[in-house]
Amino acid sequence: MKNIIGGVFIFSFLLSIIVVTNGSSIKKLTKRQLTKFAIVKVVSGDEKATLTWDALPLVLEYKIEYGTTSQVYTKTLISLFPSLTITGLENGSTYYFRVIARLNTGGMNTTSEVSVILPQLSGLRARQVGLLVNDNDPESVIIAEYYRTRRYIPTENIVHLNISTKVQLSSAEFQVLKAHVDSVLSNTVQVLAIAWKTPYRVECNSITSAFALGYMGGPCSATCNWATSSPYYNSTSTQPFTDFKMRPAMMLAALTVDQAKAMIDRGIASDRTHPHGSAYIMNTTDSTRSLRARIFPSANLGNVLSSSVNVQIKNANYISNTTDALFYFQGLQSVSNIDKNIFPAGAIADHLTSYGGMLTDSSQMSVLQFIAGGVTGTFGTVSEPCAYAQKFPDPTIMILQYTKGQTLIEAYWKSVLQVFQGIFVGEPLANPWKQIIP
Repeated sequence: MKNIIGGVFIFSFLLSIIVVTNGSSIKKLTKRQLTKFAIVKVVSGDEKATLTWDALPLVLEYKIEYGTTSQVYTKTLISLFPSLTITGLENGSTYYFRVIARLNTGGMNTTSEVSVILPQLSGLRARQVGLLVNDNDPESVIIAEYYRTRRYIPTENIVHLNISTKVQLSSAEFQVLKAHVDSVLSNTVQVLAIAWKTPYRVECNSITSAFALGYMGGPCSATCNWATSSPYYNSTSTQPFTDFKMRPAMMLAALTVDQAKAMIDRGIASDRTHPHGSAYIMNTTDSTRSLRARIFPSANLGNVLSSSVNVQIKNANYISNTTDALFYFQGLQSVSNIDKNIFPAGAIADHLTSYGGMLTDSSQMSVLQFIAGGVTGTFGTVSEPCAYAQKFPDPTIMILQYTKGQTLIEAYWKSVLQVFQGIFVGEPLANPWKQIIP
């Protein structure tokens, strides 16, 4: 009996040692895990932050909590991996993050809080863009969805329409359309991206101008006349709707869906690349259409306007085999050899001619040929403008605004005084020279 009792006592004693030892071991392991479980890296970006934290074994999921006030977490995301890029953040703001690991043992580990300040950058943001999609046009639906996902356009900024795909809208048809768009977009939306190529005009007005400034019927009886000038022209405004109650618009248009997607990709690829290259202002054999070359101030040649851009007047009908054409201002009704150049991401090209903005039915070269050739933005007129330089982009203003960190839509719109006939095509948020604002 003594032996049995002693054996039980010894067994119980040994068991208690094991339990205590194992308990201590578990406690120490948990402590080590807690010590090691931390956010090890935070990289701030343009309206985004990328977090990386310690990976733990036996994890079901990681919960990322964040907000703009310390210890107050208003948003939550789930990740199965020890890293996540959080988008839709506001530049210039401070964000606070923590990560909670949910273990398959039922326990949870939590990191300490970390914070990051996102840089304040120049140019418009995705949350300031309204995206128009024509649900009656399958190509429009595809392009709009592609742009939404690539540029993170907020869902509440998307306006679904159901309109004809004909080339031209009447002023009455357009007024209904514009009233609806204006009624559903918030005042924080500053510009519009239009995800289709037709309709592209409202009688003699371009649809981009009509959405921005309203339909102007006065000059349609004689389109060489002038209309109301754009208050946005060469301005310092960073919020056109707030300042002028106008939303500059740009079409996400191309000859094919694939070309539209490629244009969008080029715009995104251009951001903050700070390229160096040339601006070619063409003095062609067509002296009338080479107006911009003839009146361009010689004092602005070379690198005067920007250290990134060598501005030159080129006495030729086209450029070919170039890789540095950031700006290409043409003076012909039809331009050859566009595709013989490799245009840097974010490059623009346009030609001063009457009907380049007639995207699908022009007797001259459609500006969509520039998009097909690899540029990111272009401009043309949809009705006879006559040879007025003020109805076309001013190279000096375009170069200055773009290289100072404005987006494509800002710089292009600011370069045209008389916009009522002019249609803007491209990736609105392209911003090759995006800058940090101190």
